[in-house]
Amino acid sequence: MTMQVIDQPMTEALFSLYGTSVRYVTTSPFLAAPVNELLRHFRRDSLDESTPLALCFHGVQTRADIPWTLSLSARRLASGTGAAVGDRRETNLPYQVFEDGGRLIADFCDVGILVINSAQGRADGYLIQPWTMHESLIEYFFHLALIELMRRRGLYTIHATALEKNGRGILIPGNSGRGKTTSFISLLRSGYRYLSDDHPLLRDAGTHVDLLPFPIKINVTEDTVAFFPELREAPDHLLHPGFPKRAFYAEKLYPASIGDCCRPALVLFPHVIDAPHSRLEPLSKPRALELLLPQALLVYDADVARREFQVLAKLLQQVDCYRLHFGRDILDLPRLITPLLGEVT
Repeated sequence: MTMQVIDQPMTEALFSLYGTSVRYVTTSPFLAAPVNELLRHFRRDSLDESTPLALCFHGVQTRADIPWTLSLSARRLASGTGAAVGDRRETNLPYQVFEDGGRLIADFCDVGILVINSAQGRADGYLIQPWTMHESLIEYFFHLALIELMRRRGLYTIHATALEKNGRGILIPGNSGRGKTTSFISLLRSGYRYLSDDHPLLRDAGTHVDLLPFPIKINVTEDTVAFFPELREAPDHLLHPGFPKRAFYAEKLYPASIGDCCRPALVLFPHVIDAPHSRLEPLSKPRALELLLPQALLVYDADVARREFQVLAKLLQQVDCYRLHFGRDILDLPRLITPLLGEVT
């Protein structure tokens, strides 16, 4: 089959994420910039590892130009919307997932297809007319493929914001509208260091689980912006316009630098309440695990799913877990949270 691509010179980008090397290749300029932006903190000029993960993304004109067809033995694993595939809940793309000859096929209908061979450490993405796509959608597809490959290298992610203070980490999992990003910014502006706004990385370190930075743009709604004077007054070159969310880089608005690899100490499950003061409700480990599991990306490989479950269970054994009933005292949240780390505010 002849593939009609948006022919451009091939570009290559090299990255290293905590010992896992990544080689990204694309022939479309529209697919190069968003990935370089997503992984800008992990860019390298060369790689030490001889067998890096390989991701190759192509731009095509139509679905008929995608050089992949399912075999008769392909097995459908799931279908629905993109909200169930990844951790960016606003995507809402129709999708089907298949297992075909040892490959995982994520079919997003008229948007594109991901072909992921985890055993070989390779993923190919075919996106239809990528010049019409928002950069966040391209990042979304790349991230899905990357995380699926990194699971085989022992790196996992969950849908959460994450911060670090004096070597101790805080995870705030949850879907949109629960106060996750607002509580995150309240801590960030008080001197906590930034790890990730959407998908921090987790790694089993044997005796414990490490929390690893995955710094990306922080996306905020206008409602969240309204709570914080520095966001309300930020110029467009710092708080970038967008719909339905705006975005900024933590290091450009807040003095605290990006945090380091650390041990998690707290997991907070936020819930917005109409009350003057926020409060904490301790959670049992089993209940916390019930709440945390839906924030992990779907896993289709039984062995990988078992290892990832073990990592999440081990994570919760080393932390204190709370339901954060998030009231109207948004700017005072650090006074409630910081003492849990054994520090005085």
